[in-house]
Amino acid sequence: MRLRTKWIGEQEVKEIFPDVTIMRPTYIFNTIEPNYTIAAKWGMQMKMFNRMNYVIDGMDAKVAPVFVNDVALAIYNSLKDEKTMGQTYDLAGPHEYTYEDIYHQFFSLSEIKPYSVAVPIEEAYKYK
Repeated sequence: MRLRTKWIGEQEVKEIFPDVTIMRPTYIFNTIEPNYTIAAKWGMQMKMFNRMNYVIDGMDAKVAPVFVNDVALAIYNSLKDEKTMGQTYDLAGPHEYTYEDIYHQFFSLSEIKPYSVAVPIEEAYKYK
C-alpha cells in the first residue's frame, strides 16, 4: 500500500509539473548521524525486543541500500543537466542484501548476539 500511494503521488505531481525529475532512493544510509538510518531502527528493535530478531519465513526480498552522499550527488547532477527533466531515477546501492544479511552484519558490528526466531508467513499476516 505504501508504494502504491507514492506512485499515485508521483502521477499527481507529474500532472501539474510535467518536467519534474523524480528520485526514488531505496533505504538511505550514512556514516555521520546513525539516528536516521535503517540501523537505528534495528538498534531500537534490539532494545525493545531484548535482542530478538524475527525472521519471517519466505520473506527473502533483497534491498540495495544507497549512501546518502550518492543520493545528494544524483540530485545535484540532475539540477545541472536539463536532460534529466521529466525523468524518473531509481537510486540504489551497488550491493543487494536480504534483511537477514543486514541483521547479521548489524549484530556482528555491534558485537551482540541476537536471538533469531523464525515466524511462519501465515502468522506474520494474521495480525496485519
